[in-house]
Amino acid sequence: MFEVLNIVVPVFFIAFAGFLYGKGATMGIAEVNRINLDLFVPALLIFVLSEKLSAAKGAWEILLAGVLIVFGSGLIAWLVSWWLKIQFKTLGPPLMFNNAGNMGFPLAVFAFGEAILPYAVVLFLVQSISMFTFGFAIYERRFSLRSLASNPIIIGMIIGLLLYGFDLHIPKLIFPGMQLLSQVSIPLTLVTLGVKLADANWRHWKEGLLGAILRPLSGLPFAFLAIYLIPMAEHLKPLVILFSVLPPAILNAALAERYKQEPEKVASMVMVGNLLTVLYLPIVFYFLLKI
Repeated sequence: MFEVLNIVVPVFFIAFAGFLYGKGATMGIAEVNRINLDLFVPALLIFVLSEKLSAAKGAWEILLAGVLIVFGSGLIAWLVSWWLKIQFKTLGPPLMFNNAGNMGFPLAVFAFGEAILPYAVVLFLVQSISMFTFGFAIYERRFSLRSLASNPIIIGMIIGLLLYGFDLHIPKLIFPGMQLLSQVSIPLTLVTLGVKLADANWRHWKEGLLGAILRPLSGLPFAFLAIYLIPMAEHLKPLVILFSVLPPAILNAALAERYKQEPEKVASMVMVGNLLTVLYLPIVFYFLLKI
């Protein structure tokens, strides 16, 4: 049990620090979050993809597992939406697109060590690319190549993959600076998550609880299916399970607000889902460490 606490307590402590700051802060977190998404996260992608991915054997298997979990969760969302007469555009994105950045990176590193970070980045790329393509198509009913090409996260991913593909590396002169930039993203994403939770609206808590419970339950069966169908190293299987049960991504709330798609309900799913991790993630890690 002490090993579980060593994993979850540091993550929740940083998020809680952000929560306390958010309760007393007068400034908005939106600009800080934008800087993180536009600068620090792309720097992390470039650094890890160019410097770490070559040593990560089995990245393609992880990528396929991530795709299966994302779109499998979407299938569950579609079935539940049809059954409960809920708009798929409201329930689908929070179930499909999880918090692979804010929660996924730090939890993976604390639980499985720095060596797992390239694989966690691959899963984050699956989630991000799916959100910025299929997710936008859900809201707009069309695919926008311009929006995709101008997104800093996608640009960072492309640069990192090009460096990786041509076996190039970050020049030594700027390597320390790029490494420092990349190290900012993980703690800052947790802080911004905590600040967002401090500003939560609980009026639609019932819809929030529904989405929060369905998010891990919709992903877990497809994680086991991926482990069964896709040959992968044993040390990667716990990461696939962790990815499948992560809460909804914070960006879901921002997109719902942008497209006026029942934003308060989606925001409630995001907030309740991330708070609920305090209860179920220690249990998840207890079993993962047993495995």
